[in-house]
Amino acid sequence: MTSEIKWVPEFLAVISGKDEFLVEEDAVKFYREAVKKAGSDADTQIISAQITRVEDAPYIEREFSEAIATLSMFGGKKVVWLRNLNWMAGTKQSESPEVKESLAHMLDLVAKSNEMVSIIISAAPLDGRRKDLQVLKSIANEFIVHSFAAPKPWENQGEQTVMQIARVTALLKKLGVKFESDVPEVLVGRVGQSTRMVLTEAEKLAIYVGPGGTIKARDVLFVVPPFGEGEFFEPIEAFAARDLTWALESLDRYFFNETSCRPLIAALHNRLRLLIQIRSLADSGDFKLTSSGIAKAQFEVAAGRHGATFGSAAKSSANVFSQNPWYLTTQVAPAAFHYTLSELIDLQLACTECFDISNSGGDDEVALRALFLRALAVRR
Repeated sequence: MTSEIKWVPEFLAVISGKDEFLVEEDAVKFYREAVKKAGSDADTQIISAQITRVEDAPYIEREFSEAIATLSMFGGKKVVWLRNLNWMAGTKQSESPEVKESLAHMLDLVAKSNEMVSIIISAAPLDGRRKDLQVLKSIANEFIVHSFAAPKPWENQGEQTVMQIARVTALLKKLGVKFESDVPEVLVGRVGQSTRMVLTEAEKLAIYVGPGGTIKARDVLFVVPPFGEGEFFEPIEAFAARDLTWALESLDRYFFNETSCRPLIAALHNRLRLLIQIRSLADSGDFKLTSSGIAKAQFEVAAGRHGATFGSAAKSSANVFSQNPWYLTTQVAPAAFHYTLSELIDLQLACTECFDISNSGGDDEVALRALFLRALAVRR
């Protein structure tokens, strides 16, 4: 872009981020405000800026150029919304030289557009490494980059996660349903990369339990499908609750779509590594373990006492103190209450046996059912 700017638009809003719902929500608000301010005689135009092929970019560039250059013959103002710009999404198309060139031309046109024009640009999804839109920051009336969703909320309780949990809580209360305290966190953990999906699934859960009903964390795992990089597996949660009936039903659902037990065993193995450490520390008297988990303060004291012994602070299931305290004390620890240390160790060995059966061409479903039956049917 040239550094010399001759004109600037009357109003410019640039909204971008990975979560298209949040970007669209803000863009709609600014578009309506711009239209209202422009007056009843203003011209409006919404341009769909999504590309599926590299060849789409020049056509959209031409349409946008004509839109901001063509004013009403009666002297009215114009509002243009460049909507769903996905030219910085980190895809092959967005990385092509042709698309980057067209994007640079459009951003240059924005900076030099007529003062009778208001422009709204909504760009999603946005690859966080792309900084193309930064050239407009100095002249934009509104420049918003929505924070990126963490792959799993317990890895980073950032702005995105906190906002989504608050929205779910408010929506469920508005819909008149009750819910267990951990339902918003579990729901966000399952589909948190998309705010639109989080709210849609919250409404679905409210319909599922009905007016005055109570949503349980188990309902979330049963009703809501995992999205994106989520690693929630319903059988793991059933195992954690030591609920044999739920566990066998969840295995039916799992193997309805899957043929391999390996992803499930890998997830169970990682969970067991944490549970063994928690059970060992509880048995040694470092903290009190209950069916609701561990008091955060007790866990922090134990971390101060034993953190160095467990080695690197890098996040790993081999180091219980590298986990997010909220996730570990409230979501993982309760399962350790239901098992003895010897049971957990035997289960870890049983996971290895399941891998061996799968690798040797055995029946994955039969092997996993046997593991769950041995673990859940008899306490010792």
